[in-house]
Amino acid sequence: MVPLVDIGNRYAHIFLDGKIISLEHSELFLKFAHKRIYYINVKHALKVKLQAMKEWIDLEPYVFVKGSYEGMGIDRKVLLLSRGDGIYIDAGSAITIDKFEDNQFQGGVILPGIWTQKSSYKSISPYLSVEKLQRVDLNTLPKGSTQETLSYSIFAPIVALVEKINSSNLPIFCCGGDGKMLASYIDGAIYSKELLFEGMRKVIKECRC
Repeated sequence: MVPLVDIGNRYAHIFLDGKIISLEHSELFLKFAHKRIYYINVKHALKVKLQAMKEWIDLEPYVFVKGSYEGMGIDRKVLLLSRGDGIYIDAGSAITIDKFEDNQFQGGVILPGIWTQKSSYKSISPYLSVEKLQRVDLNTLPKGSTQETLSYSIFAPIVALVEKINSSNLPIFCCGGDGKMLASYIDGAIYSKELLFEGMRKVIKECRC
């Protein structure tokens, strides 16, 4: 099986033999230098180096999503191809929430990632610094602690935005490092760490490359 590689801003995520491993960019180039891979890339600083890898196939030229705009991230577009109509949430260093309906992109938003939001409170006041977020009930206003308040303040607006975007009651799919945690707050949301790779497989299977 040819490895599928999602090259992100900080790490490369490789799907191989049913498993996902993460490598630093330098490790990726060392371990797969002379092997065939299919990849997508959002790290623009690596573009020239990637083009020199003769065995590596960039899927971006073969990805088309009706309604998408120029400059839209390849990871977002590939994600929309994974499971058909739905709301797609990728909760990583940034959070993207995109609507795909009637086989086309209907619009979406980009938010700071959960870790970034949590860290930003510390710049306001040291009293707003918390090491980790806690599970909270979004149906009840927090009043127990700063940790509870910040957790609510981060998750509640994201969930409310998803509900507003999902006026058509579409299925909701989540992925990304914080995707599982975020999905636990959204009724009926489906989390899969392989979602992006499912989209890549569809591009390959449908002979777009």
